[in-house]
Amino acid sequence: MQNQIVHESISEMKKYAKALQGNKNYVAKKTAEDPEYFTKLAQGQNPKYLLIGCSDSRAPPNEITETDPGEIFIHRNIANVVVPTDLNINCVIQYAIEHLKVHNIVIMGHTFCGGVKAAMKQDSVGGLLDLWLNNLKLVYEKHQDLINQLENEDDRVACLAHMNVREQVLNVWKNPIVQKSWQDGHPVMVHGWLFRVETGFIEELEIEESIPNNLSKVFKLNFKPTQPQPKFKQQIEEKEDERARSPSIRKRFQRMQSRLETEIKRLTITLQDANQEVEKEVVEQVSEVLQKDLDFTTDDN
Repeated sequence: MQNQIVHESISEMKKYAKALQGNKNYVAKKTAEDPEYFTKLAQGQNPKYLLIGCSDSRAPPNEITETDPGEIFIHRNIANVVVPTDLNINCVIQYAIEHLKVHNIVIMGHTFCGGVKAAMKQDSVGGLLDLWLNNLKLVYEKHQDLINQLENEDDRVACLAHMNVREQVLNVWKNPIVQKSWQDGHPVMVHGWLFRVETGFIEELEIEESIPNNLSKVFKLNFKPTQPQPKFKQQIEEKEDERARSPSIRKRFQRMQSRLETEIKRLTITLQDANQEVEKEVVEQVSEVLQKDLDFTTDDN
Protein backbone atom coordinates (compact mmCIF):
# COMPACT_ATOMS: atom_id res chain seq x y z
CA MET A 1 0.00 0.00 0.00
CA GLN A 2 2.81 2.35 0.94
CA ASN A 3 4.73 1.54 -2.25
CA GLN A 4 1.63 2.28 -4.31
CA ILE A 5 1.28 5.69 -2.68
CA VAL A 6 4.94 6.43 -3.38
CA HIS A 7 4.61 5.45 -7.04
CA GLU A 8 1.46 7.57 -7.44
CA SER A 9 3.16 10.55 -5.81
CA ILE A 10 6.16 10.23 -8.13
CA SER A 11 3.83 10.04 -11.13
CA GLU A 12 1.98 13.18 -10.06
CA MET A 13 5.23 15.06 -9.47
CA LYS A 14 6.36 14.19 -12.98
CA LYS A 15 3.13 15.65 -14.37
CA TYR A 16 3.67 18.78 -12.30
CA ALA A 17 7.26 19.08 -13.52
CA LYS A 18 6.02 18.65 -17.10
CA ALA A 19 3.86 21.75 -16.71
CA LEU A 20 6.82 23.85 -15.56
CA GLN A 21 8.96 22.51 -18.41
CA GLY A 22 6.13 23.36 -20.78
CA ASN A 23 6.31 26.97 -19.59
CA LYS A 24 10.03 27.08 -20.36
CA ASN A 25 9.35 25.69 -23.82
CA TYR A 26 6.62 28.30 -24.34
CA VAL A 27 8.93 31.17 -23.36
CA ALA A 28 11.71 29.85 -25.62
CA LYS A 29 9.32 29.57 -28.56
CA LYS A 30 7.88 33.07 -28.11
CA THR A 31 11.21 34.81 -27.62
CA ALA A 32 12.65 32.98 -30.63
CA GLU A 33 9.86 34.49 -32.75
CA ASP A 34 10.11 37.92 -31.10
CA PRO A 35 12.78 38.71 -28.47
CA GLU A 36 10.65 41.63 -27.21
CA TYR A 37 7.41 39.62 -26.96
CA PHE A 38 7.09 39.58 -23.17
CA THR A 39 8.45 43.12 -22.82
CA LYS A 40 5.63 44.31 -25.08
CA LEU A 41 3.09 42.14 -23.25
CA ALA A 42 4.08 43.73 -19.94
CA GLN A 43 3.19 47.20 -21.24
CA GLY A 44 -0.54 46.55 -20.88
CA GLN A 45 -3.57 44.75 -22.27
CA ASN A 46 -6.09 45.79 -24.88
CA PRO A 47 -8.57 42.90 -25.15
CA LYS A 48 -11.34 43.13 -27.74
CA TYR A 49 -13.92 41.26 -25.72
CA LEU A 50 -14.79 39.67 -22.40
CA LEU A 51 -15.42 35.92 -22.48
CA ILE A 52 -17.37 34.25 -19.68
CA GLY A 53 -16.79 30.53 -19.99
CA CYS A 54 -16.82 27.23 -18.13
CA SER A 55 -13.88 26.09 -16.01
CA ASP A 56 -13.78 22.79 -17.91
CA SER A 57 -10.21 21.98 -18.96
CA ARG A 58 -11.40 20.92 -22.43
CA ALA A 59 -12.57 24.42 -23.36
CA PRO A 60 -9.53 26.75 -23.21
CA PRO A 61 -10.66 30.09 -24.76
CA ASN A 62 -7.31 31.24 -26.17
CA GLU A 63 -6.47 27.92 -27.77
CA ILE A 64 -9.82 27.24 -29.44
CA THR A 65 -10.02 30.81 -30.82
CA GLU A 66 -6.32 30.91 -31.77
CA THR A 67 -5.77 34.15 -29.89
CA ASP A 68 -2.73 35.38 -27.97
CA PRO A 69 -2.44 36.61 -24.38
CA GLY A 70 -3.87 40.11 -24.13
CA GLU A 71 -6.62 39.58 -26.70
CA ILE A 72 -9.36 38.10 -24.48
CA PHE A 73 -10.37 39.16 -20.98
CA ILE A 74 -11.59 35.92 -19.38
CA HIS A 75 -13.79 34.87 -16.48
CA ARG A 76 -14.52 31.18 -15.90
CA ASN A 77 -16.69 29.29 -13.46
CA ILE A 78 -18.56 25.98 -13.35
CA ALA A 79 -21.04 25.89 -16.26
CA ASN A 80 -20.48 29.55 -17.30
CA VAL A 81 -23.17 30.98 -15.02
CA VAL A 82 -23.81 34.73 -14.60
CA VAL A 83 -25.25 35.06 -11.10
CA PRO A 84 -26.66 38.60 -10.62
CA THR A 85 -25.41 38.81 -7.02
CA ASP A 86 -21.95 37.31 -7.65
CA LEU A 87 -19.46 40.05 -6.71
CA ASN A 88 -16.65 38.26 -8.53
CA ILE A 89 -18.24 38.25 -11.97
CA ASN A 90 -19.74 41.71 -11.51
CA CYS A 91 -16.29 43.13 -10.77
CA VAL A 92 -15.00 41.44 -13.93
CA ILE A 93 -17.85 42.89 -16.02
CA GLN A 94 -17.39 46.37 -14.58
CA TYR A 95 -13.64 46.36 -15.14
CA ALA A 96 -14.03 45.06 -18.69
CA ILE A 97 -16.57 47.73 -19.63
CA GLU A 98 -15.42 50.79 -17.71
CA HIS A 99 -11.66 50.35 -17.82
CA LEU A 100 -10.82 48.04 -20.71
CA LYS A 101 -13.64 49.50 -22.85
CA VAL A 102 -14.64 46.19 -24.41
CA HIS A 103 -17.62 46.32 -26.77
CA ASN A 104 -18.37 42.58 -26.85
CA ILE A 105 -19.19 40.10 -24.10
CA VAL A 106 -19.31 36.41 -25.01
CA ILE A 107 -21.00 33.70 -22.95
CA MET A 108 -19.43 30.37 -23.98
CA GLY A 109 -20.88 27.04 -22.91
CA HIS A 110 -19.85 23.64 -24.21
CA THR A 111 -21.14 20.15 -24.87
CA PHE A 112 -20.44 17.26 -22.47
CA CYS A 113 -20.43 19.74 -19.57
CA GLY A 114 -20.21 17.98 -16.22
CA GLY A 115 -21.98 20.76 -14.38
CA VAL A 116 -24.89 20.74 -16.81
CA LYS A 117 -25.15 16.97 -16.61
CA ALA A 118 -25.14 17.02 -12.80
CA ALA A 119 -27.88 19.67 -12.73
CA MET A 120 -30.20 17.31 -14.62
CA LYS A 121 -30.00 14.66 -11.90
CA GLN A 122 -31.32 14.46 -8.35
CA ASP A 123 -28.09 13.06 -6.89
CA SER A 124 -26.32 15.47 -4.55
CA VAL A 125 -22.78 16.42 -5.52
CA GLY A 126 -22.16 17.98 -2.14
CA GLY A 127 -22.27 21.29 -0.29
CA LEU A 128 -21.63 24.45 -2.24
CA LEU A 129 -21.78 22.64 -5.57
CA ASP A 130 -25.45 21.82 -5.01
CA LEU A 131 -26.16 25.50 -4.31
CA TRP A 132 -24.28 26.56 -7.43
CA LEU A 133 -26.03 24.03 -9.64
CA ASN A 134 -29.40 25.41 -8.55
CA ASN A 135 -28.74 28.18 -11.09
CA LEU A 136 -28.70 25.52 -13.80
CA LYS A 137 -31.66 23.65 -12.37
CA LEU A 138 -33.77 26.80 -12.80
CA VAL A 139 -32.92 26.77 -16.50
CA TYR A 140 -33.63 23.04 -16.72
CA GLU A 141 -36.98 23.47 -14.98
CA LYS A 142 -37.99 26.13 -17.49
CA HIS A 143 -37.11 24.00 -20.55
CA GLN A 144 -37.43 20.43 -19.28
CA ASP A 145 -40.36 19.53 -21.55
CA LEU A 146 -38.26 20.34 -24.62
CA ILE A 147 -35.04 18.79 -23.29
CA ASN A 148 -36.63 15.54 -22.09
CA GLN A 149 -38.03 14.84 -25.55
CA LEU A 150 -34.49 13.95 -26.66
CA GLU A 151 -33.65 10.27 -26.28
CA ASN A 152 -29.85 10.50 -26.16
CA GLU A 153 -28.37 11.78 -22.88
CA ASP A 154 -25.54 13.65 -24.63
CA ASP A 155 -28.12 15.46 -26.75
CA ARG A 156 -30.07 16.41 -23.63
CA VAL A 157 -26.92 17.76 -22.01
CA ALA A 158 -26.07 19.72 -25.16
CA CYS A 159 -29.60 21.13 -25.30
CA LEU A 160 -29.49 22.31 -21.69
CA ALA A 161 -26.01 23.77 -22.27
CA HIS A 162 -27.50 25.70 -25.21
CA MET A 163 -30.44 26.95 -23.13
CA ASN A 164 -28.10 27.86 -20.30
CA VAL A 165 -26.03 30.07 -22.59
CA ARG A 166 -29.20 31.86 -23.72
CA GLU A 167 -30.25 32.41 -20.10
CA GLN A 168 -26.86 33.81 -19.11
CA VAL A 169 -26.88 36.19 -22.08
CA LEU A 170 -30.15 37.60 -20.73
CA ASN A 171 -28.62 37.88 -17.26
CA VAL A 172 -25.82 39.99 -18.70
CA TRP A 173 -28.31 42.28 -20.45
CA LYS A 174 -30.16 42.70 -17.16
CA ASN A 175 -26.94 43.70 -15.43
CA PRO A 176 -27.03 47.38 -14.30
CA ILE A 177 -23.39 47.89 -15.31
CA VAL A 178 -24.15 46.85 -18.89
CA GLN A 179 -27.35 48.90 -19.05
CA LYS A 180 -25.59 52.00 -17.76
CA SER A 181 -22.85 51.61 -20.35
CA TRP A 182 -25.49 52.00 -23.08
CA GLN A 183 -26.83 55.18 -21.51
CA ASP A 184 -23.29 56.55 -21.22
CA GLY A 185 -22.76 56.01 -24.96
CA HIS A 186 -20.62 52.88 -24.69
CA PRO A 187 -22.50 50.15 -26.59
CA VAL A 188 -21.90 46.60 -25.44
CA MET A 189 -23.06 43.60 -27.49
CA VAL A 190 -23.60 40.22 -25.85
CA HIS A 191 -23.09 36.99 -27.79
CA GLY A 192 -23.75 33.32 -27.08
CA TRP A 193 -21.37 30.53 -28.10
CA LEU A 194 -21.61 26.77 -27.72
CA PHE A 195 -18.24 25.04 -28.06
CA ARG A 196 -18.72 21.50 -29.33
CA VAL A 197 -16.03 19.42 -27.65
CA GLU A 198 -16.68 16.49 -30.01
CA THR A 199 -15.84 18.53 -33.14
CA GLY A 200 -13.78 21.48 -31.87
CA PHE A 201 -16.05 24.03 -33.56
CA ILE A 202 -17.78 27.01 -31.95
CA GLU A 203 -21.48 27.34 -32.71
CA GLU A 204 -22.71 30.93 -32.59
CA LEU A 205 -26.22 30.94 -31.15
CA GLU A 206 -29.01 33.09 -32.52
CA ILE A 207 -30.42 34.87 -29.52
CA GLU A 208 -33.23 37.28 -30.34
CA GLU A 209 -33.52 38.36 -26.71
CA SER A 210 -29.99 39.72 -26.87
CA ILE A 211 -31.51 42.98 -28.10
CA PRO A 212 -31.97 45.07 -24.92
CA ASN A 213 -35.28 46.53 -26.14
CA ASN A 214 -36.83 43.07 -25.97
CA LEU A 215 -36.15 42.71 -22.25
CA SER A 216 -38.98 42.92 -19.79
CA LYS A 217 -39.56 46.45 -18.52
CA VAL A 218 -39.14 45.03 -15.03
CA PHE A 219 -35.37 44.85 -15.60
CA LYS A 220 -34.90 48.12 -17.49
CA LEU A 221 -33.22 50.81 -15.43
CA ASN A 222 -33.11 54.56 -15.86
CA PHE A 223 -29.95 56.21 -14.60
CA LYS A 224 -29.47 59.82 -13.62
CA PRO A 225 -27.15 61.63 -16.03
CA THR A 226 -23.62 61.73 -14.75
CA GLN A 227 -22.79 65.30 -13.71
CA PRO A 228 -19.19 66.48 -14.08
CA GLN A 229 -17.41 67.64 -10.95
CA PRO A 230 -17.86 71.42 -10.29
CA LYS A 231 -14.21 72.23 -10.97
CA PHE A 232 -14.12 70.08 -14.10
CA LYS A 233 -17.43 71.56 -15.29
CA GLN A 234 -16.06 75.08 -14.82
CA GLN A 235 -12.98 74.19 -16.86
CA ILE A 236 -15.20 72.90 -19.69
CA GLU A 237 -17.30 76.07 -19.70
CA GLU A 238 -14.19 78.26 -19.71
CA LYS A 239 -12.77 76.28 -22.61
CA GLU A 240 -16.01 76.63 -24.58
CA ASP A 241 -16.11 80.38 -23.94
CA GLU A 242 -12.51 80.69 -25.08
CA ARG A 243 -13.24 78.81 -28.30
CA ALA A 244 -16.35 80.91 -28.96
CA ARG A 245 -14.29 84.12 -28.62
CA SER A 246 -11.56 82.87 -30.90
CA PRO A 247 -11.46 85.09 -34.08
CA SER A 248 -9.92 82.32 -36.22
CA ILE A 249 -12.73 79.90 -35.46
CA ARG A 250 -15.42 82.52 -36.09
CA LYS A 251 -13.83 83.44 -39.40
CA ARG A 252 -13.61 79.84 -40.53
CA PHE A 253 -17.28 79.21 -39.90
CA GLN A 254 -18.26 82.53 -41.44
CA ARG A 255 -16.35 81.59 -44.59
CA MET A 256 -18.07 78.22 -44.67
CA GLN A 257 -21.52 79.80 -44.26
CA SER A 258 -20.82 82.45 -46.91
CA ARG A 259 -19.64 79.90 -49.48
CA LEU A 260 -22.64 77.67 -48.88
CA GLU A 261 -25.06 80.59 -49.28
CA THR A 262 -23.35 81.62 -52.52
CA GLU A 263 -23.45 78.07 -53.87
CA ILE A 264 -27.12 77.62 -53.00
CA LYS A 265 -28.08 80.91 -54.69
CA ARG A 266 -26.16 79.87 -57.79
CA LEU A 267 -28.10 76.62 -57.98
CA THR A 268 -31.55 78.16 -57.31
CA ILE A 269 -32.31 78.59 -61.01
CA THR A 270 -31.35 74.99 -61.69
CA LEU A 271 -33.62 73.76 -58.95
CA GLN A 272 -36.68 75.43 -60.45
CA ASP A 273 -36.94 72.76 -63.14
CA ALA A 274 -34.90 70.10 -61.37
CA ASN A 275 -35.70 66.44 -61.71
CA GLN A 276 -34.38 63.69 -59.42
CA GLU A 277 -31.02 63.45 -61.21
CA VAL A 278 -30.40 67.20 -61.05
CA GLU A 279 -31.33 67.26 -57.39
CA LYS A 280 -28.80 64.52 -56.74
CA GLU A 281 -26.16 66.55 -58.58
CA VAL A 282 -26.97 69.61 -56.49
CA VAL A 283 -26.58 67.67 -53.27
CA GLU A 284 -23.23 66.32 -54.43
CA GLN A 285 -21.99 69.81 -55.34
CA VAL A 286 -23.02 71.30 -52.02
CA SER A 287 -21.43 68.37 -50.21
CA GLU A 288 -18.22 68.93 -52.17
CA VAL A 289 -18.14 72.58 -51.12
CA LEU A 290 -18.77 71.64 -47.51
CA GLN A 291 -16.00 69.02 -47.61
CA LYS A 292 -13.51 71.55 -48.98
CA ASP A 293 -14.29 73.85 -46.08
CA LEU A 294 -13.96 71.05 -43.59
CA ASP A 295 -10.56 70.14 -45.07
CA PHE A 296 -9.55 73.76 -44.91
CA THR A 297 -10.61 73.97 -41.27
CA THR A 298 -8.59 70.87 -40.46
CA ASP A 299 -5.52 72.32 -42.14
CA ASP A 300 -5.85 75.50 -40.07
CA ASN A 301 -5.80 73.44 -36.90
